[in-house]
Amino acid sequence: MTSIPDILKTMDYGPSPESQKEALAWLAQHEHRFGLFINNAWSAPVNTFASLNPADGKELAQLTQATSSDVDRAVAAARAALAGWQALGGHGRAKVLYALARQLQKHARLFAVLETLDNGKTVRETRDVDLPLAARHFYHHAGWAQLLGEEFAGYRAVGVVGQIVPWNFPLLMLAWKIAPALAAGNCVVFKPAEFT
Repeated sequence: MTSIPDILKTMDYGPSPESQKEALAWLAQHEHRFGLFINNAWSAPVNTFASLNPADGKELAQLTQATSSDVDRAVAAARAALAGWQALGGHGRAKVLYALARQLQKHARLFAVLETLDNGKTVRETRDVDLPLAARHFYHHAGWAQLLGEEFAGYRAVGVVGQIVPWNFPLLMLAWKIAPALAAGNCVVFKPAEFT
């Protein structure tokens, strides 16, 4: 008869096939420094702080700390984009949300490893839960965008919305927040947690 410890040994997960190599190369390609993404362009990294790998405390990258003038620029850019975004209509916005979902799926392994390095979760959780769910939210809300005119007739977008997420599900919470806002015709100024 097989003992419980022997059964548990056969249930052990093997090593994850995801390597840090691609993610670390991607960070190196960007010189481990990131600016702000405002008005469809990256700013030069200034006023930076370190993003650390919680597993070993080593620095992953330097990230730009936004100033109040950076926030003002982001809000102004979002306001300027709002009319064009809303003019796309539900079907046009759905195409963009579908494309975002497909890009998340296409680069899922890179995102999963980056998320693990940055957040400290297991790669299994980021790969098998966070990334598929993030893509699903974009797919779901793409479908929702197509039905807005019929299912929510008379509803209007709020406009420019500010969104802040905590550290524990950075990419997934980004999807939870921005997918429905974009689907409804809003533009977003997004602030992630400093820890991730």
